[in-house]
Amino acid sequence: MRDALIGDFTVAENLLLVATADPRYARWGFLRNRAIRRHCRQLVAEFDVRTPSLDTPARNLSGGNLQKLIMARELSGSPAVLLVAQPTRGIDVAASAYIHQRLISQRAGGTAVIVISEDLDEVMSISDRILVMYEGVIISEVDPRAASREAIGLMMVGVAAEPVPQAEANLAHQSAPDRPPA
Repeated sequence: MRDALIGDFTVAENLLLVATADPRYARWGFLRNRAIRRHCRQLVAEFDVRTPSLDTPARNLSGGNLQKLIMARELSGSPAVLLVAQPTRGIDVAASAYIHQRLISQRAGGTAVIVISEDLDEVMSISDRILVMYEGVIISEVDPRAASREAIGLMMVGVAAEPVPQAEANLAHQSAPDRPPA
């Protein structure tokens, strides 16, 4: 409610926040209301956002429907990279499963999905690989299919021999492509 949407805006207005420059929805500085409403109805249906109408203030939706609203808006732009933080915090099991399914579907479609979560079960169930950080340093890169919850938990509190060089080299190379690898 604080960072991802505007509670006083309607469902439709929140869905449109990232599409205002799209010529399908605005032309010569004027909004194309019919096209906007058609687009919003399609997103509400596709993402199963339970709302009385497109004109309902977002603050009146449940937590799970708010999360689905945000996912609908962000995924409608076909992102190359999707960074999600705590994607299922505070929502019911059904909405959580739906969001996990959408994230996995995005990943399968070629979107790079980065999940930041304190929920270890969530991270292990939807990740291809896990980078464990402690005090701002990556201390391990693990395969979620081969690691135990206990081992990852210990890494999360700093119980690891030393930082994993390969993970650090990969991140350094990705964040600074102009530099030669160390």
